Amino acid sequence: MNRPPVPRDSRTLPLSATKLITTVAPNANPIESTLVIVVDDDPSVANSTCRLIRSLGMRGEAFFSGADLLNSGRATEASCLILDVRMPNLDGLQLQRCLKQTKPSIPVIFFSAHAGQEEEDQALRCGAVAFLRKPVRKDDLLRAIRMALEPTS
Repeated sequence: MNRPPVPRDSRTLPLSATKLITTVAPNANPIESTLVIVVDDDPSVANSTCRLIRSLGMRGEAFFSGADLLNSGRATEASCLILDVRMPNLDGLQLQRCLKQTKPSIPVIFFSAHAGQEEEDQALRCGAVAFLRKPVRKDDLLRAIRMALEPTS
């Protein structure tokens, strides 16, 4: 299968440096095989979001840009994606469209401090599970993650 070329991000770091956190809980159960990927160009946001994911017993990986995620090949392994809307070069909405081509069923949660109503509406029309405003309340993010991971009937 030919993948479309992935845009290079001027902020792209070597792959080993793009992952901020990868965590695996110590006991083996289905929730622990859940991989939630966070894509945000703000390392402190990505880092704290991954800590929250870990507190739920799931694995979390963070990437600084959409291009870094696409280049990693990890997106298809994710159970859920949490994407910032406004990022340089490849924004969250563009990333969502790219990922729908390879894994259309992946649940996406957006969060943003600066997105407008039009971006929020577009994200939800394209199938986002939730759209949260930064700073995101912990309970709101946890509810959105749980909702994204619920099996559809």
